[in-house]
Amino acid sequence: MNLEGESPPITRLPFEILEAFIELSGVSTQLSLARVSRLFHSLTLRSLYCDISLHSPHVVVSCCRTLISRPGAAALVRSFLISYSLYSAKTPFASYYSLIRKALSSLSEVTTIRLLVHDPQYTTFLNHCTYPSLRHFECYLTLSDDLVYFLNRHPKITYLQVSPYENTAVSPEDQLQLPTVRLPSLQYFAGNGQSVPYLGTNSTLRAAIVTWDAVDAVPEVTISMLERSSRETLGLLSVRRRGWNLDLIEIISTRLPRLLSLHVSNVLMVDSLPSETYIETIRSLLPRFVQLQRLRINCVDYWEMGNISCQMDQDFTTVTDWGEACSSLVEITLPHSNGMSWFRLSGNLWIPDPRHTSGGPWLYDTVVLKRHPRWNSIVDGLKGRECSLTYSSLSGTSAAAFASAAFGDSIVSMRRYLSNLLRGGDVRASGEGSEDREEARLATLMSTTHLG
Repeated sequence: MNLEGESPPITRLPFEILEAFIELSGVSTQLSLARVSRLFHSLTLRSLYCDISLHSPHVVVSCCRTLISRPGAAALVRSFLISYSLYSAKTPFASYYSLIRKALSSLSEVTTIRLLVHDPQYTTFLNHCTYPSLRHFECYLTLSDDLVYFLNRHPKITYLQVSPYENTAVSPEDQLQLPTVRLPSLQYFAGNGQSVPYLGTNSTLRAAIVTWDAVDAVPEVTISMLERSSRETLGLLSVRRRGWNLDLIEIISTRLPRLLSLHVSNVLMVDSLPSETYIETIRSLLPRFVQLQRLRINCVDYWEMGNISCQMDQDFTTVTDWGEACSSLVEITLPHSNGMSWFRLSGNLWIPDPRHTSGGPWLYDTVVLKRHPRWNSIVDGLKGRECSLTYSSLSGTSAAAFASAAFGDSIVSMRRYLSNLLRGGDVRASGEGSEDREEARLATLMSTTHLG
């Protein structure tokens, strides 16, 4: 029993411990804790206002009014997100934009700003804002004078995202007359290919996601700028463009041969299987890459009318040929594979992800039923020979590129899975594992790994 006047034992815990408890609580619990005492009110406010996400104009208005009326709460904000569909909302009044501008101006300690609304009015908000601690900035705005001036006031930015769509008012032959973006700390970029040349050569990127949406988009200028600024540092490149993009892959293989991870999204009006010429052309380009370890090629069916599935035996032949052409490759994802990856197990022997709905049954039929004589090498490896691909062998150049620990765990799980098959267990695919969207996967790579 506490003596009269003695503080409760929980208040004698370090503030860091109390903050951890509060952060793990739900919002309703945090609101209740804020009314317990002045101490808990102060600690709870930090958690409540640290990360703000607003997903409708109504919520935007309510939150911005609170931030404007409570400067102390605004100073606690570290991450600020506005994301909603402009087309589903009514046309905002001028007072709505004025409210957002005042709220943004009050975020003195913010480190992450994400304005994910396709509304050019948001550019005007940034004219009056400067954030000394800003490191991460995302928006759906195309580059303009005002946006470039805002960016240049924040040289500590390491992650930049702009609109995935080009300014189609300017032809590919002409260039926008814009000042150069000067972000010496920039390491990660996502946006349209038209914006890349304005990044200049003072930004050495580690990862880039580049899209070309215009029909007449020309990628040569974009890739050339990446070569001049980031040839030795760029580890991950994801590109999205109409067509099969053999010309784009050839440009990349020539100008950026030191990539560790390459993802190509082919946007097709009429989906189809890749031709033999396509497969052979990529095989002829792969030797140009000196350290490529992950290759992912997928097709985006623009009208979503196709129903093309992978052909496992043919895909096995393809990854074997590509793996022979580029000995550094350890993971390949082919078009129409529904996200399934093939992994190099030993030498030039490749297996599909056994957790995938297509990979598991194919492995069972191939290994247990011994349909393919080359799989004897798998049996030898599982009986005691160490797989040539281990976590330690990845810990140098590739660990930073795509999370070697997780990749090594995948290899271990595959070896265990195959061992069960060889012991006679009917271990078929569970249907788990490979349904994630590539955008989320790349976003995770870019935000949580350090390429280098």
